Amino acid sequence: MGRIPEASGSAVTTSVISLRPVTLDDGAHLFEWRNHPAVRQFALQPDAIDWESHCQWLKASLENPQRVLLIGERDDEPVGVLRYDVAETEALVSVYLVPQRMGQGLGAPLLVVGHAWLLSHRPAVRQLNAQIVPENMASVKVFEKAGYQAVSSQAQQGILQYVYRF
Repeated sequence: MGRIPEASGSAVTTSVISLRPVTLDDGAHLFEWRNHPAVRQFALQPDAIDWESHCQWLKASLENPQRVLLIGERDDEPVGVLRYDVAETEALVSVYLVPQRMGQGLGAPLLVVGHAWLLSHRPAVRQLNAQIVPENMASVKVFEKAGYQAVSSQAQQGILQYVYRF
């Protein structure tokens, strides 16, 4: 991935990916990306999202101090989205790549730069938890490459559990 991420202000930058907070202006792009078949295929809730529900979700997410939504960019172009649902010293992480950026090896670097952002902006968070649909082997490989460990080799309630500890 190049050099170690540096934190400054609300952005974290690496030689590959920078992060910025999601805003309401990102709504149409997020809606398009979230509903792309390649994203929905392995989502925990795979049904398409309607515009009204998406707008309500985005507004509530941006108002929720325990939720962090970040867009990863490379060369001023979006590469993916990170969501962290923070609960004291732990956070549940969700990630997806912009459909045009899938298959380019950007998933693990996006997660790693997210780690640096959290260390800078949410230092109380010491553990990240991920839930992955077992059939989504690409995500399993991305999370493992980013340093996550499987909690169990067996899916619990149809979901694989992964953890990353700072």
